[in-house]
Amino acid sequence: MQVAIYRYSVGAGGGKSSPEKKGPSAKEAIILSEIGLDQVPTATDFVEYLADKYNWSQSGIWYTLKKLKKGGLLSFTEKGEEYKPLTLTEGGVTTLRNNMSASPARQFCARQVGSANLGL
Repeated sequence: MQVAIYRYSVGAGGGKSSPEKKGPSAKEAIILSEIGLDQVPTATDFVEYLADKYNWSQSGIWYTLKKLKKGGLLSFTEKGEEYKPLTLTEGGVTTLRNNMSASPARQFCARQVGSANLGL
């Protein structure tokens, strides 16, 4: 079972509060740890690899990759952009190191992929 921790903040207008996720989900943590400090030649190959290894849907993986990219944790080529390999950004490396060191997601990742490529 995946448990997310939320913080609630109220905007200046006093409107509805919106949840903000604190730390990566288990799936995001696995993706970050699989990339580690490596450069993956293409995101497409990485998506296929994860789909085979974890039996996840490719569309779900793409959704998560784009979400992590939008959050500033990943860098990779999307349609119409100049080529760049799939890598963690500085923020992604920091998130990997800080949020994964003792979290349940880190323990899950260690069992799934081993801790060798976490760069911790």
